[in-house]
Amino acid sequence: MRERSGMMGRALYAALALASLLAVGGPAWAAPLDPRHIKSATLGNGLVLVVYERPGSGVASVEVVVRAGSADEPAELSGIAHLLEHVCWVSGGGSDPRLRIEDRGGTTNAGTLRDYTRFYASVPAADFSAALSALADMALRPDFDPRIIARERKVIAEEVAARRDQPRTWISDLAFEYLFDDSCAYGRPIEGSEKTLAVIQPYQLAAFHETWYVPNNMAVVVSGEVSFSRVLSEVKKAFGGLSPQALPARARGQAPRPASGKEVTFTAPGTRAWVMAAFVGPAADERNEVATTDVISVLLDYGALGRLSRALVETKRLAKTAGVDFLTQRDRALFGVWAVCDPDQVPAVKREIRAQLKRLAQEPVSPAELARAKRLVYAGYCFSNETPADCASTLAFYEAVDSYRAAIQYPARLGSVTAEDIARVAKWYAGDPVWVVLMPKPKEDAP
Repeated sequence: MRERSGMMGRALYAALALASLLAVGGPAWAAPLDPRHIKSATLGNGLVLVVYERPGSGVASVEVVVRAGSADEPAELSGIAHLLEHVCWVSGGGSDPRLRIEDRGGTTNAGTLRDYTRFYASVPAADFSAALSALADMALRPDFDPRIIARERKVIAEEVAARRDQPRTWISDLAFEYLFDDSCAYGRPIEGSEKTLAVIQPYQLAAFHETWYVPNNMAVVVSGEVSFSRVLSEVKKAFGGLSPQALPARARGQAPRPASGKEVTFTAPGTRAWVMAAFVGPAADERNEVATTDVISVLLDYGALGRLSRALVETKRLAKTAGVDFLTQRDRALFGVWAVCDPDQVPAVKREIRAQLKRLAQEPVSPAELARAKRLVYAGYCFSNETPADCASTLAFYEAVDSYRAAIQYPARLGSVTAEDIARVAKWYAGDPVWVVLMPKPKEDAP
């Protein structure tokens, strides 16, 4: 699944819908992404097209996905995938593809993750062709202006600095870094480092682009008031002339379980301590284990309903807040359990985190608690697929790390999770974690 902490933090509509869902005793695990209206095709050059026809929506949301991210970079060029995305997305003057979207009242953006890069837009349905053409021009940009590269290096440096001022984000970055060793590219920061970014040259960006931005490593996902036949025709115009190429082997070592049991501590702004227990979670192709880990996440963290939140925040008052991080990725990824507390409570918080994880591994979850947790995960999945943009994003995400069909099948797998599954997968998270701790600066060091 795609989001964890706060995935139910929507408006009153979402809260009322959730209350209704709980009251009726459970969903039928129907797919919020209706497979009857989802069609796909693979072009002769290998590009995958996925279209979700949603008549009456009035809009079209388009995602162009390249299955290459920071995990596909050589270590000495860490950050090149993210820098390339920046350079592709921006341009100058009237040639800027973004203007062709924004002039029609649309929105556009781009992003780089560990497994893939995305360029996306939402426009009125009548302007779908213009949006697709503009995104194709971004992704297939043939030139790399040194002036734009220099400018975007500075922009990324500012982004990195901003992340260091956000403990919630920084602790997750550190958990990835220390959970995965040098054999697994997930341990390197998506943004790269000041050192690696400084040496990246235009010819290296071009080489990375030529290697990975090829049709047999790309997908186009469209959701909204469109017809499959029209979209297929437009995609063939925009991408059909590209030639496929052999892809390099993805040299990624699967992270071993259990975690190494080490601890790292850093100082951070503020007066609270941040604590995370980092474990190795499931890969995307471990589909049942992904659904089970989603249920475990909610069993631990759903406000006052979550075991961890209830114990740490409500009952024992050891922490101010607590949560779980888990994002499905192509390979084994981070499962992190975190809390915010006073510095002197860090040892007690760590003990309670360990106790709650061991309890899940050793004591069967009751049928009522399991059913409630599954309903909550299902509701979150429904709420995260309300709009055409939501659906395009979900289908694109799954197509990047697994297959778009996994998104459709997810509710059925969720419905089949058992108490035995919970205990089996929870054992992954009941050993010694990698502890990452952010402590406030001692008062004598404060300015």
